Amino acid sequence: MQDLNHLNRKRIEKKLKNNLAHNFELKIYEEIGSTNKIAKEYLQQKALAANSLNNIIIFTANRQIAGRGRKGHSWFSDDPASLAVSFLFKINKDLENIPQITAAAALAVHKTLVNFGLQTKIKWPNDILVKNKKICGILSELVFDKKQGTFVIIGCGINLNNINFKKEINKIATSYYLEKAKKLDKSLFLAELILEMEIKLKSYLNDNQQKIIELWKKKLALKNKKVDLVYKGNKYRVLIKAVLNTGELLVVFADGSQKKLQSLHTTLDYKTLTDFEERI
Repeated sequence: MQDLNHLNRKRIEKKLKNNLAHNFELKIYEEIGSTNKIAKEYLQQKALAANSLNNIIIFTANRQIAGRGRKGHSWFSDDPASLAVSFLFKINKDLENIPQITAAAALAVHKTLVNFGLQTKIKWPNDILVKNKKICGILSELVFDKKQGTFVIIGCGINLNNINFKKEINKIATSYYLEKAKKLDKSLFLAELILEMEIKLKSYLNDNQQKIIELWKKKLALKNKKVDLVYKGNKYRVLIKAVLNTGELLVVFADGSQKKLQSLHTTLDYKTLTDFEERI
């Protein structure tokens, strides 16, 4: 009987054959600490191809026991029912244009889940939600190598066939299975994600950055919304005036003052989102 939670190289490569425009190298592990960490270690040990997207190296595992999220938080992904995967590739673009590459990754995950029949929402800046519960977290990292140049690692943790979660996240997490009442083949999902990731990353890095950013902002749907947030440890009720191309939020506080907020210091409470109707 086929184990839907076990990654199968043949099924993945069969799905990708004749569909993937660029070369890729797939590393599958039974159990590792972190896919992002192993991607970094691999980069330190190997000399990689110079062209940015001509070679994508993909690291994935059936179980990831030390996953990380934003702000140093842990990502619970030791259940083989979830998917942990990282994409490593070289960039030749100006570094100032790279931080928002996570937007491309978020769009790729969103589209993949939609392709499997699940509607999702992108939470600022890079989580994927279903009914205000988290189904995916994304962590992107820049890696500088003196000899080889600059690389990007994009790590994704996606809850697929999970039936339940640890008590720490049980009320805030969901999975494809819990939403659709059916399981999917993790191998085929990964293959589809690789295809969507290639499309979005290629578009972002090949002079369509603004198009990707605008689509990301549209999916966020935050403009002219009121929301409760925590900024540097303090709670506020604000009006989101705009999502900037830098990824920052331009918000208006209750006293009328405006400020640009970075995700590093800001957490939005999506349950409090409302359309703007009057002055806050």
